[in-house]
Amino acid sequence: MTATRCVIRKGKPEDAAHTMAIAKEILSEGYGLKHLSEFHDSLEKEKAWITRYEEPEFFLVAEMDGDVVGFLNFDLGALSSTRHQGTFGVSVKRDVRNMGVGRKLVTALTARCRQTDGIDIIRLNVLESNARAIHLYKSLGFQKEGCFQDYIRKNGRSDNLIHMALHLHS
Repeated sequence: MTATRCVIRKGKPEDAAHTMAIAKEILSEGYGLKHLSEFHDSLEKEKAWITRYEEPEFFLVAEMDGDVVGFLNFDLGALSSTRHQGTFGVSVKRDVRNMGVGRKLVTALTARCRQTDGIDIIRLNVLESNARAIHLYKSLGFQKEGCFQDYIRKNGRSDNLIHMALHLHS
């Protein structure tokens, strides 16, 4: 499979079982800030999470051959003084990584934000150990803006958290 057969669409509550499975897979691999045991195990909570996204915030899924293989959530700043920026998270199923799915999701994100008045900066946080993700973000124009040393301690090791941003109008 290639990303050319990948369709990006708005997420629906019916995608919840798939997005939960992807999130659990990623957490079990040690990615993310949570331990797997800290992730909710409620289909209803996942459906509610997906449903709460309303413009200009959004939840996207990547679909290949009818199977949800990734998702991206974009949240604006919570305060009126921070609504010019948003933060996103992206998750891709293990067996389709390095096939362009993450790139398609993040490209859809940046295109959508560029078309939305008032969004000037897209931000993300990524574990320093996730070199593939950092490479992807840099290739799409994101720049490192900071690093939180020893941010997490999981599975007997420490990891730094890299803060990256894409300034859309500079």
